[in-house]
Amino acid sequence: MKHLISGLLILSSLSVFAGNLSDSIPYPFYEVQKTVDGKDNKIQLLDHGVASLQKRIDIIRNAKKNIEVEYFIYATDTSAKLLTLELVDAAKRGVKVRMLIDKSMAVFVFNEFYAKALSVHGIEVSYYNASPLIQVSSINFRNHRKLISVDDKFAITGGRNVEDDYYDLSPDFNFLDRDIYVEGPIVKTIRDSFDEYFNSMATEKAILPEKPASIITKKVKRLGGKVTYNKEVDNSENVKIYEDKMKVAEDFLVRTNDDVSLLQSINSEGTPILNLAEIYSCPEITYSTDRPGGTFWRRLVDDYSDDYRYLRKTLFDKVNAVDKGVLLSSPYLINNGYSQSLMKSLMDRGLDITTYTNSLASTDAVYVAANLYKDISAWAKSGINIYLHSGEYIDQDGIVNSKVKTAKWGTHSKTHIYDYIDDTQSEIMVGTYNIDNRSNHYNSEMAIFCKGNVRLTKELRYSILSRMNEGMKVDSDLTATTKTGKKVEIYGANKDDLMLMRLISLPSWLLRPLL
Repeated sequence: MKHLISGLLILSSLSVFAGNLSDSIPYPFYEVQKTVDGKDNKIQLLDHGVASLQKRIDIIRNAKKNIEVEYFIYATDTSAKLLTLELVDAAKRGVKVRMLIDKSMAVFVFNEFYAKALSVHGIEVSYYNASPLIQVSSINFRNHRKLISVDDKFAITGGRNVEDDYYDLSPDFNFLDRDIYVEGPIVKTIRDSFDEYFNSMATEKAILPEKPASIITKKVKRLGGKVTYNKEVDNSENVKIYEDKMKVAEDFLVRTNDDVSLLQSINSEGTPILNLAEIYSCPEITYSTDRPGGTFWRRLVDDYSDDYRYLRKTLFDKVNAVDKGVLLSSPYLINNGYSQSLMKSLMDRGLDITTYTNSLASTDAVYVAANLYKDISAWAKSGINIYLHSGEYIDQDGIVNSKVKTAKWGTHSKTHIYDYIDDTQSEIMVGTYNIDNRSNHYNSEMAIFCKGNVRLTKELRYSILSRMNEGMKVDSDLTATTKTGKKVEIYGANKDDLMLMRLISLPSWLLRPLL
């Protein structure tokens, strides 16, 4: 959070704007809408993975005009196949479908062969920031946004990418995550921001591969002379590579009996959960997102903090305005002197700070855990309430594969509650933003805020606390206490994981600004 606090405190001290820092953010990267004349926005919390997948399927099936899909990770596994097949069905109905996928080489798999297979159905695929690995200064600026938007009426955003891990389908590792479904006029703003990303200079249309010729002609130069002649060369190996890759992509778009069976199971488990989940009216909804196009060069020639890092302005406004406390849930928690200063200012005002994040036993990023444990004792001693996920399955409805109960689990929700003494003023945030330097300084993020619905805030608080209480609370003596009062190791991990974390601690600390 270094750049979040330092940049915003500088802006605040200069008093550039009389109101909130968010007042400087242009449309469509920031919008506040209040209920007027019955025109309101509605919100539904999506805590269950299977139900969240079903909700995506539902809104795609209801699409009449346009669908926008935007993700940091778009896999080629089961959940991705089910969603992609729904997009193809929508395109066949005449719906305009556009997909924007971040091209981070660390996670990118939905390549141009899939884009070509989809192009047959009129689906447009583009990639964000295709910088090669050798451009070290540019590859860090990722699009971390997660969005499905339909007909300018319905949208889902939050922590979930498109991969089995996010929908409680993996037998190996799953995320306890959270999305938010939004219905109402704010979705038009969200779609307008998608257009900014889709048409950004940082985005490129997928270059569709062409089948190579089976025979190619090469010019050959005679040794010791200038005479050249043409030679026909067999290119069948490259043809086979192309055909194999195209077959994989085309097979991905073929619905099998197993797909139908799983889809039925997801529907039977997910739909009852959705039917029971309340849809709330939001008296005041705020949408905030970063500006696309950040690069190393833009940092040098532009006022990068002011012109690109929009969401952190909004977050600063929200945190700084509370008069009771904050409840923060983030899979990654990398703190520093600047963010500690902000937290200290809250505590000096007698406000409560409670955080929920991953332990070493539950994280998918050991290098992040190395930074967490470096500072965790000091945070606990300072009065910050820190809860860690244990890595174990938490009993819940909507499971379609019993094997997930023995998988490793980690928290992945990016959720805040901004508490006020007058609880009618309390506000929630569900989005894509992690509490780390990547979300603060490099990644493009987005978030939905809702203020003024006491019952919605109560439901979200219950959800967060239920997960927290299944984990462990950090004590100032660098131990932890479970919900039964049992003292346990703060790491919650086996010896191998602990050894690995200690081995990479020093390089992890040195790379902290990039994490």
